[in-house]
Formats: sequence, structure tokens, C-alpha cells
Amino acid sequence: MRRKKLKRRSKALLLKLILLCMLIVAVIGGVYFIFPNFFKSNLISPLAQIVFVSDRRLVEQALLKNKILYSSIKTASDSSYLITLSAGGDAIITSKKNINLQISSLQLMLNRLTIEGKRIKSVDFRYDRPVVRLLFRY
Repeated sequence: MRRKKLKRRSKALLLKLILLCMLIVAVIGGVYFIFPNFFKSNLISPLAQIVFVSDRRLVEQALLKNKILYSSIKTASDSSYLITLSAGGDAIITSKKNINLQISSLQLMLNRLTIEGKRIKSVDFRYDRPVVRLLFRY
């Protein structure tokens, strides 16, 4: 008889302990979701973070570095830039990708197409592969 009472008490105690643990986890989770910055520390992460700079000066510097002549740079609302080239044509680059890589690709395209005697109407780097439209003269 005494063993049954001890067994019941131990089951009840175990149930109370489990419920208490669940309550503590729920309270901590609630505090975490209500105050998410409470648990964040001001330590610097050793992992590098990729930052896509949307600075117009970075675009201008990349154009000057690659010796691409342009007449204007306009900022679009979808984090992209419309570059009007001096030789005619437009280039659209996005700040969601590496700007220097896009400008280098533009320079390579301009050089190759100039050698072939073709002119660019527009180049769009916002997609996975650049979309090139050529200006044809008949």
C-alpha cells in the first residue's frame, strides 16, 4: 500500500516538474519574441558578412577604374542603377550583386563588341545572365 502511494507521489511530482519546465521555456520564449534585442550581445561576429553597397560613388569609381565613359547615372527604386553610356546605349546594374564584377563584364562586352563593329542599345545585369540588346543598322 505504501509503495502505491510513493509511486503516485513520484508520478505527480514528475508531472509537476515537467509542467514547470514547460512553463519556464514558454516564458523565456515569449520574452525572446517580445524583446528580441534583449538576448543579442554587442560582440563582433568572426564570420564575414556580405554587404551590398548601394552607394552611387562605388558605381562611379568602378566605371572610372574600368575606363568606361558615361554621361549619367540614375538610381532606380528597385536597388538598381541606370547608366547612360557616352558612346550611346544604356546599362542597368543592380546593387544586389557585386558591382565591380558587373562593371568589369560591361567593359569586356563593350571592348569585344567594338572590335566586332557592333553597338549596344542596352545591357541589363539584373538577371542571372546579362540581357544584351544590340543596335542594328541596315
